[in-house]
Amino acid sequence: MIKLIIFDYDGVIVDSFSNVYDVYKIICDELVVTLPDTVEEFRKIYGYDFRECYKNLGLCSEKQKRAMEIFEKEIITKKPDIFDGVKEVLEWARERYTLTLVSSNFLEEISKKLKSYDIENYFSMIVSSEMDKTKEFITILEKYNLKGDEVIVIGDRISDYDSGKKAGIEHILLVEYGWGYDKHKFPECKFIINEPLHLIDAIREIDK
Repeated sequence: MIKLIIFDYDGVIVDSFSNVYDVYKIICDELVVTLPDTVEEFRKIYGYDFRECYKNLGLCSEKQKRAMEIFEKEIITKKPDIFDGVKEVLEWARERYTLTLVSSNFLEEISKKLKSYDIENYFSMIVSSEMDKTKEFITILEKYNLKGDEVIVIGDRISDYDSGKKAGIEHILLVEYGWGYDKHKFPECKFIINEPLHLIDAIREIDK
């Protein structure tokens, strides 16, 4: 029986990748680094997570630190669109499960945007994690005294899948409409989620 759902933010709740690309334009301009000309080319070099993106852009440790500072300052000025259907999914889910959110984005950014969409109160716990999300997932399991088969993780990246597995979470959904992921690295793909409303059927199937 499913008791709790952990949502990602970027790529699951909000359509933010183009905003991230715009911020990286600012970063690369200041650091004099070449950035791909299109958002789709940037998506290819973004890689596993932002650390791999830094590596692919050839940023040294000093430039990586500055890149993070610029990103934190600039991303909060952006207003990504909430995906169509997300609010309906959250309204349906919160009547049945405890909802939490774990993101690698900055907490100030997440909270500000969730408030603007009037969905912050849908989540009983909102956590920001710069590094691997495994620790945060385990913390949630312990806080709510849950087993790995009582939780669903909803993400859009292989890093979400890896963190969920490391935390012992059995049910992991990766959406197709988000930032994108390498399908060869997600062997347990049982559901094709092309839009947020498809999550309801997937959750029902898992929890039946």
